[in-house]
Amino acid sequence: MIRELANNTLFQQLVSFAIVGVGATLTHAIIFNISFELLQLHHLIVNILGFCIAFLVSYLGQFHWTFKEQAIQLADKRSAFFKFLKTALLGFAVNLFWSFLILEFLQLHHYYYLALLTFVTPVLIFLLNKFWAFK
Repeated sequence: MIRELANNTLFQQLVSFAIVGVGATLTHAIIFNISFELLQLHHLIVNILGFCIAFLVSYLGQFHWTFKEQAIQLADKRSAFFKFLKTALLGFAVNLFWSFLILEFLQLHHYYYLALLTFVTPVLIFLLNKFWAFK
């Protein structure tokens, strides 16, 4: 069974997506936490900064590792980049919604926001990348 999983393309993509995603999410979360808590910058500003840097981490990892086989076969890599950007921007919009809901509306600790950013949004982004951006 383990050998079957190791040879399963979808499983391999999920694992590599998770690894890259964790790296990008941690990048965003660390930048957010340091800038929000220590520098006391507004959550919108630190979200934009965190998103921009995490986007680069994510795109390079997903293009060159997770969806490498699909990316190699793409005739129009520029189109794939813009689709990837659209999915990332959608994820960013979802994260902005989470930050508004948690920090402004409910006025909860920012760790609740970081939990949503870390565990909920990535699932949506994987599905969009798998079935749209790199197709």
